[in-house]
Amino acid sequence: MKTLTSDRPLAMVSKQTRSSAACRPADSAARHAILRGVTMTPESVAEALVALETVAARLRERNDPRAVFPDVYAVITRRVKEAVVDGTDRRFLEPAWISRLAGIFCEYYLKALAASLDGRSTKIEAWDVAFACSRAGGTAAGAHALLGINAHINYDLALGLYRNIVQHGAAQDARLLGRYRHDHDLVNEILAAAMPEIFAILSDRYGCPLARVATVTREVQRVASSVVLFMLKSWRARVWADLLSLLGTLETTRETGKRAVIARMNQHAGRVARTFAAGNGALRVGAPLVRSAALTLALAA
Repeated sequence: MKTLTSDRPLAMVSKQTRSSAACRPADSAARHAILRGVTMTPESVAEALVALETVAARLRERNDPRAVFPDVYAVITRRVKEAVVDGTDRRFLEPAWISRLAGIFCEYYLKALAASLDGRSTKIEAWDVAFACSRAGGTAAGAHALLGINAHINYDLALGLYRNIVQHGAAQDARLLGRYRHDHDLVNEILAAAMPEIFAILSDRYGCPLARVATVTREVQRVASSVVLFMLKSWRARVWADLLSLLGTLETTRETGKRAVIARMNQHAGRVARTFAAGNGALRVGAPLVRSAALTLALAA
């Protein structure tokens, strides 16, 4: 399958994405086509997986670049399900909590996707940038994946953790918070194990040139995976710090503290997204040269 692209300029899409105008009838039809029958508020990791696989398949049928992120995200979700539901991994201390978190986490993505399908702003800068790039021509699937992962981890994840912990009445329970942190960190190992499958999807299903270069030899793939994992682990460590900041606001009656933390998260995720988008623009302009140089370096490794 060729790389999913569009011939619409990024600047035009960004302007449209920021618009607060009401969604057009065509956009509502697109939303219905993609989200018809999808559970928008998954209760568990199993329900989240069904939603992600359904959305990814429907977007792929339309050659829509927005398929890339849920396709990659579904790999992680399936592996979490195998661990906490199917019982293949007994290391999770609170499997029911992790399953519920997966449902809540997915809900944030589905809400953002629904806004994008309607042609509306998500009001989250990182998601708006990611969806804008999905309409820009020449964007590699790897860039789509990173933009979605950034928005979902650096913005959505702390909110999902916060909501799940509060719902479980554990905001002030140091023992449970320690167990939750253990399980949160354990997901890093699932991410590491999933890297080969993710690279294969990006390369084989979406024809991503970046993924093909990154997997040209085992050693190159090992290095590329290490770089990606280092970034993801750093993001997830920051997420837990953001979570603790959000939980700290529970001790007051003021919402201003929580709003300030969320605003900071939005700014950080947006800054990362803009950096990726700028790099993606440069890659599109110099794609032949970049691919040639990268391939030469990979073969020499």
